[in-house]
Amino acid sequence: MTVRLFPEFDSVSRHSSGRLFQSRIVFALILCFLGLDFFPFPAAQAGEVELEHGTIIRGSLVPILGLTDALASKLEGDVPIQESARTFDGAPIYLVDDGMVRYFVPRRQVVRKNQDQELSRLETFKLPQKVTGRNQMLKTVGSYIDVTDFDKFGRRTVTLNTSKGNLALLQGVTEITPHHLKLTGLKQQWDLGLRTTSIKEDVLDAMLNEAIDHLNPNERIAVARFYIQAGLYLPAGEAFDAIERDFPEYKEKIATYVSELRTLHSQQLLNELNQRRRAGQHRLAQNAIMKFPTNNVAQSILRQIREVQDEYIKQQEQIDKARIRLGELEAEIKNPATRNLLQAYRREVMTQLNFETINRLGAFLNLENDDSLTAQEKLALAYSGWIVGAANVVTDLNTALNLWTARAQVLEYLRTENEQLSDQMLETLSKLEGVSAAVVKQMIPLLPPILDAPVRDITNSFPVHVTDPKAEVPVSYSVLLPIEYDPHHTYPMIVALRPSTLDANSVLDWWGKYKNGPGQSQRRGYIVIAPEYLSKDQVNYEDNVTAHYAVIESIRDARKRFNVDSDRVFLSGHGTGADAAFDIGMSHPDLFAGVMPIAGKTSAFNLHYWQNAKDLPFYIVGGELDRDTLEHNSLVINRMMRYGYDIIYAEYKGRGYESYYEEIHNLFNWMELHQRLKYPKDIEEKILRPIDNRFYWVRTEDLPAKSMQPVTFNSNQRIRARPVELKVNIKIGNVIYVRSGGKINTLWLNPELVDFDKRLEVRIDGQRKFNDFLRPDMKAMLDDFKNRGDRQKLFDARLDFF
Repeated sequence: MTVRLFPEFDSVSRHSSGRLFQSRIVFALILCFLGLDFFPFPAAQAGEVELEHGTIIRGSLVPILGLTDALASKLEGDVPIQESARTFDGAPIYLVDDGMVRYFVPRRQVVRKNQDQELSRLETFKLPQKVTGRNQMLKTVGSYIDVTDFDKFGRRTVTLNTSKGNLALLQGVTEITPHHLKLTGLKQQWDLGLRTTSIKEDVLDAMLNEAIDHLNPNERIAVARFYIQAGLYLPAGEAFDAIERDFPEYKEKIATYVSELRTLHSQQLLNELNQRRRAGQHRLAQNAIMKFPTNNVAQSILRQIREVQDEYIKQQEQIDKARIRLGELEAEIKNPATRNLLQAYRREVMTQLNFETINRLGAFLNLENDDSLTAQEKLALAYSGWIVGAANVVTDLNTALNLWTARAQVLEYLRTENEQLSDQMLETLSKLEGVSAAVVKQMIPLLPPILDAPVRDITNSFPVHVTDPKAEVPVSYSVLLPIEYDPHHTYPMIVALRPSTLDANSVLDWWGKYKNGPGQSQRRGYIVIAPEYLSKDQVNYEDNVTAHYAVIESIRDARKRFNVDSDRVFLSGHGTGADAAFDIGMSHPDLFAGVMPIAGKTSAFNLHYWQNAKDLPFYIVGGELDRDTLEHNSLVINRMMRYGYDIIYAEYKGRGYESYYEEIHNLFNWMELHQRLKYPKDIEEKILRPIDNRFYWVRTEDLPAKSMQPVTFNSNQRIRARPVELKVNIKIGNVIYVRSGGKINTLWLNPELVDFDKRLEVRIDGQRKFNDFLRPDMKAMLDDFKNRGDRQKLFDARLDFF
């Protein structure tokens, strides 16, 4: 009835060891369902909100004044959220409670809300538990030492690490819903929830069997329906098979459910197949097409499968045609020197021609049978398209060959540190016919990696040492690549900062591994790097410049070695790493498409820097019993929410200091909806450290010494300093206004920001500093790209003011 097309998919999407905050398996388990909505399984709740970027969150909905106001109204079990005297309909924050997690979102980000949503009835099962004592529960929950599996009665033992030593506590499941399990302490006051799909399949099945009468077919059907509602289609199919076997007279009664199951499961497989295609995992996708079930599957789904299959067949035919036609056309070239060049270039094309690169030859393939074009012109289409893309082809063969020469010069320029040699290369480039700054700009996105990638086995992580000779301190990071990594495919990247107690591989495994096999980042097509941002034996994050430098240099180095989509670089961290993510994200908002701190705290710098993040999305995850985290963070997060910043704060009820692997699918779905802001025309930032001096397309230097002194704190841990303010605006009339505390200011510009065909005026601190026409500058473009490795954000000109 149901099949596994992707061998690692079912196991990866159910649970994981999640060893980030404890020595043994704990709550860090994974959500399975790949639905269309962001939070796909509401319990019996009565509302939902849709955020501006597309996320939908379902649950009980109430407006609140602030994060701590929400905590003042203690919500237990099924008791609906009650508005306190401090809440009102115009409050700046919405609290959405799904029964297990409280999601806080800014009211200004909500584009649609529905407080009277009619939801279908969900199958729910009760497990009786004997509660004794109910001693006072700990105010906070720290690291877990051990967690046993649930027995068939829904009981388990968790062992906590406390100041008084290890403490073993007994928990019991009281209710099982398709969305989550409700747990309670059997001897302590401790109520919490776990996602249903985080429970091992055999364990969940045992608990459900204990909750029903196995001889009652209707209760067996309820269990099968439960699995469908939870998105667990494989066990749902097995349950219906067993019902049909044990109660053959019910075959017709369950036929509708079985049909629904087939459709849902087929749609899930189709979604997964399309996800693999987008991630560049073409071998897996093609194998899945061959094995895709066709019996009793909706025609609409089969039609989509055929369309995908036809597209692969078409692309393979194009690849085969290109291989043949390039050789045939080359044979028509009479000039031996030209033919030798073409042979060398064809060898490269043939080696690298695949589903990711065939589009470069699109113009050639469209016109290869055009009798009005000569062999030379057709070859020019092919070989120019390979260098600058099909949209920028030329028909002159000599110009096309010049593009290959130019690419070689550009790569050498980017790789050499010899300034004299660099000048010679620029001079050579400027003399090549048909090669301009605009052409080089077209070339850069399709360049091979600037630096070699020390890849031995792409299925496992490996270390990388930054080799920049200008590096101020040694920098290294570890990297985990996605399945079927191809340097011609552009990948989003996660920058994962480890907790101080664990090594870099722990966060790489959290994002991308499962039992030594592929995990979520590898499946979804994300590169993950883990910079070594902490010094040896460092326990706490200290807001130091060294950590910022390590993260920034690691990102730049990774861009040069791997094909990174710089518009989709996300910063994340666990524990100490989350503390760092708050600080580094707000200090360098132009580097990231979003920030995901998990079980972390904001710092004193964030009290000044929170306004820097007005265009930087945040997804924050924590636990209700994790220290004083929410109260501490509310000083910063309340302000961000009141101003309507793009932010989600997910607080797990009754949970403590954990890795929260259950949230990983929501995090990936959220990342899919975000890209960085590249070219804002209004910039307003605050600076307290010299390293925090470049934002988007502006850099300010030689800042006031008084403001750049080592940070000191007052009695309530506030920074004793007034930050330098940087304000930049591009106004109508092609005028740039800069207000900066720095004596040196640099602007990187391109046509997305200003009009190169009109005179540009630049005024700094009220004084006119520039009033002229801009001219594209190849050296400025290449130097900036050499420094940052950012293929998606290129600048045509640079202006320096002293």
